[in-house]
Formats: sequence, structure tokens, C-alpha cells
Amino acid sequence: MLKLFWEKLLITIWFVPAIIATGLVMTAIGLLSLDRYVDVHNWPGADVLQIGTSGTRQLLAVTASAIISVTGVVFSISVVALTLAANQFGSKILYNFLRDTKTKIVLGLLVGSFLYGLALLSFIDTHATSSQQIPIISVAVNLLLTVLSIIGLIYFIHYISTTIQADQIISLIGEELNEAIEESLLDLDEQCMTDFLKQRWDIAVHAMPSETVLAAGSGYVEFVDVDKLNKIAESENQHLELLLRPGDFVIEHSPILRIYYDEEISEACNDKLRLCISLGRKRTPFSDIEFAIMQLLQIALRALSPGINDSLTAIACIDWLSASLGRMANKNFPPEYLEDSNGVVRVKKRGFCFTDAVDTMFHPLRQNVTTNEMVMIHLLETISRILQVSRKSQYSDALFNHAELIIKSSKEHFRNSSDAEEIAKRFEKCQAIYKNTKTGLVG
Repeated sequence: MLKLFWEKLLITIWFVPAIIATGLVMTAIGLLSLDRYVDVHNWPGADVLQIGTSGTRQLLAVTASAIISVTGVVFSISVVALTLAANQFGSKILYNFLRDTKTKIVLGLLVGSFLYGLALLSFIDTHATSSQQIPIISVAVNLLLTVLSIIGLIYFIHYISTTIQADQIISLIGEELNEAIEESLLDLDEQCMTDFLKQRWDIAVHAMPSETVLAAGSGYVEFVDVDKLNKIAESENQHLELLLRPGDFVIEHSPILRIYYDEEISEACNDKLRLCISLGRKRTPFSDIEFAIMQLLQIALRALSPGINDSLTAIACIDWLSASLGRMANKNFPPEYLEDSNGVVRVKKRGFCFTDAVDTMFHPLRQNVTTNEMVMIHLLETISRILQVSRKSQYSDALFNHAELIIKSSKEHFRNSSDAEEIAKRFEKCQAIYKNTKTGLVG
């Protein structure tokens, strides 16, 4: 749950700027204290900043007012960029913008520099007189922060102008999906004894009475704390079967867990189990690979809609989805069963497998490209590429099944002989690769 809380903090606009701004205010307090004890009056170049109390206050006031004006511009540009991105690509991709820390660092630098200048102004206005030494170190750092703020503004404008481009957004989501795959899935050489664990689970729950835990509210499953569920099951001598996974939508009073038990189950135990499943208003990519796939799909499907009809953007989405599926095709998915500290299988999860990922990608695309020859051909070429890197037989079977569905759909919708012939050529190539790569694959 702490990971989920941290993830939610990272997507807020205020968290990173607040940390940076607080740090700069603390820096101002520390440098003002340092100026009291360090005499820099005779340092080389120090005479440049010895402009008197009035001049220093005026300098700080000008820089602070300029920085806060720039901050307003940056906030305005951010809102405009978010609006344009949401209108063009859909509101779901706003999560990726909000999660990006680069813009937040610039905002934090601007807000922090403004507060830093206010802190210095407050000190000089309250305590300084014309006979006192000006805090030269603090003022010099203020000038440095002003320069950094200008550089940050230039970088921000450049970054926003490149980020809202379609290819940039698609690649960003694709890279985040690949990172999630690396974090969630196992290498092929790592042992994954799913069949053995399933047998032990079946033996453990055989003929045991069961009870269903119902949801206390409605919402999307954001996170399931399976480790905590495992500990509860061990302490209560129970076996738990999850009936959902991150990303599922839960209706109040619908079943979420099935408990296999030897002793009576208290309502307090059911409440503890419910707390291990976090429900929210929207899906998040946290522990939900399917969500990132759906983000790319949303962009592709909007591009294929009659009102937009942008086949090249849809093809870019398919390319990044194929890169992710190719990475999955060289991975083992985590087993659905968890053991406790004593080696007893306690929890059965509702898993997400390669077939689910392939279905999530290809079903919606096939259903929306029935009149688009270019994208349909690209789908078959994509399947061919993934088949070439797939190292498990069942993965190849799932991919080729969609190739057969695509060719079947094309025969129903493409009456032009030239179009049908081109699609048939891609399917024959896909079929040849499938047959050639089936030998020697891992079962």
C-alpha cells in the first residue's frame, strides 16, 4: 500500500515542486545564517554585489516579480498542453504527463526561486540597515537561481513542444510499458513451476468448505497486497483465491475473494482481507500491465476513427505494442500461486498471461480495421515479427490464432482482389514463419 501511496504522490502536480521549494527556502535560511559568520567583503568580485541595502532590496524585488510572472506562464503552457493532448489522444494519456517529473522540476525551481527571493527580502527589510553588511552569498545564489530559472523556462518550452507530438507520446508510453514488463515478468531461465503449484493447491483445498468475501464498495482495483494476504492466510490457517486482478472494475457486494478454511471465519478477518485490496476511481499502471496496453490502444483506436482517420499514428502504436509483446514473448509470467513461509500454497491469484496480452491488443484492432488495408497488412507483419522472437510454443499459438482471425475477417470485408491478394501474401509469410519456428520452441 505504501508503494501505491508513493505512486499517487508522484502523479500530483504539487508534490515535487513543494519538495524543491521547501528545500530552497531552507537553503535561504541557511545561507543567511552563513552570511552572518563569514566575511566575504574582501573576496574577489564581492564588490560587484555591494550595492547597498536599497539596491539589494530592489534587485531582489525585480527578480522575484519576474520569476513569479514566468511561473504563471509555465502553468498556463502546462494547462494548454494537457488540454491539447487530451483532445487529440484521449484523457487516459494525461496520467503519463502528470507522472513526468521534468516539468515538475522546472515548476519547483521557479516557485522555489520566488520563495527564496521573498525570504531574502524579508530578512533585509526587517533587520538590515545601510551600515550593515549585505548578505552577499545569499544574493549571489539568488542571481544564480534567476539564471537557472530562465534556462529552465527555455528547456520547458522546448520539452513541451516535443512532448505533445504523437510519436513522442506513443514512444513514452511504450517505454513505460517495457519497464513494467521488466519489473513484473520473469526471465525464461527462471524456474516457474506453475503446474506443480497448481497440483498442491488442488490437494490443499480439496473438499474444504469455502466462503466468499464481498466487496464493500465499487471502483477499479488499483493494487492487491498479495504478500499481506499470504501472511493473513498463514496466520488464520486459510487458503485464499483472488477473483480479480489489478485493473478490474468491482461492483459493491460482488465477490472478490474465496476463502477455504478449517475453522469459522470472523467478520473482522473478512475486513482485514478487504483492506488488502485497494479500490479507486480509475485504473493505474501500478501492477497493471494491461493498462499501459490500453493506453496505446486508445490512441490507435482514436486514430482509426472516421473523424480522424490517421493510419500512420495507429501503425506507430502497433509498432510499440509489438515491441512490448516481443519482450513478453521472451519472458515467463509469474505463477498464480503463492507459498507461505512454511512452503504451503496459500494464495491463488487471478493472473495475466501472454494470451491475455495478445487478446487485449489484437481483438480491438482487428475489429476496427476491417476497411483499412494498410493497418490490416501491418497487423499481419507485426505478428510475423513477434513470431520470430517468440521462444515458447503456446505464445506462438496465441499469436498465430489472431493471424487466422485477421485473414478470416479480411475475406469477409475486402472484395477488391488486389487488396485481398496483398493480405493473403502477408498471411502466408506469417504462416511460414509460424511453422518454421514451432520446432525447437519451449513448451
